[in-house]
Amino acid sequence: MTFLRWAGTLTAFALLVFTLASCDVTNSSDSEPELDLVTIGSVTSDDYKISLESESTLETGANQLYWKIERGGDLVTPELITITPMMDMGNMMHSTPYQQPEVAPEDDRYYSNMAIFIMASGSMGSWAIEFEITLLNQEILTGEIPVEVDSSWRLTSVRDDNDKIYFITWLHPKQPVTGNNTLGFMVHTRESMMSFPPVENAELEIYPYMDMGGGSGHSTEFTSPEAEGSGYYEGSINYSMSGTWTTSVTLTAGDITLPEVMFEYSVQAQ
Repeated sequence: MTFLRWAGTLTAFALLVFTLASCDVTNSSDSEPELDLVTIGSVTSDDYKISLESESTLETGANQLYWKIERGGDLVTPELITITPMMDMGNMMHSTPYQQPEVAPEDDRYYSNMAIFIMASGSMGSWAIEFEITLLNQEILTGEIPVEVDSSWRLTSVRDDNDKIYFITWLHPKQPVTGNNTLGFMVHTRESMMSFPPVENAELEIYPYMDMGGGSGHSTEFTSPEAEGSGYYEGSINYSMSGTWTTSVTLTAGDITLPEVMFEYSVQAQ
């Protein structure tokens, strides 16, 4: 009887040790992630593979990033991920507007965050995203993943009379189509090379226009974006036809109205 009690205790202890040792690992063979992503870059740190993925290649403007950690082919659940995107321009470095990663609502085996890249990679400089990952066992992984950022039409900037710069990001629709579209912008300013806070409670006056040539053209039905918090502004636009459109944006922040900026893009028929 004593032997049976001892054996049972030993078995329970072994199961507890196995559970604790495995608690940060998700067996990747159970089910595949539902997200359709492309790999942006990956590095290895202490036998862990850290991968950065996204829905498409990165570009100036808003990008949703997804972080995946693996060890021995299994997905690993971290306790915390913190990141810092950095542009190295040789004689200076700067960051960009971004959020810290949180558990991805689409798939809880990923962490995700938004980053708004304010310039493209190229002769002016190169981007890398520094990371620090705390695992459930309190092991800390650090490193950086170099990334390539292409130019896009979805970001513009404007300066006031004091040379303060504002970044206006076209967030929605990512691919404009005929008919009604949610129209979303994000607005940030630059306080320093490392600080790009959102601009709250500004006013955005917009005007969509299609140039038909020969001095003729027309607008379409729309509602101007209103502040929704955290630098996000939302309205709507109903494109009456496909083709090349422009939308002008005039930003008023506090008592300062900045010069008009312009987005030019293509609307697809649906």
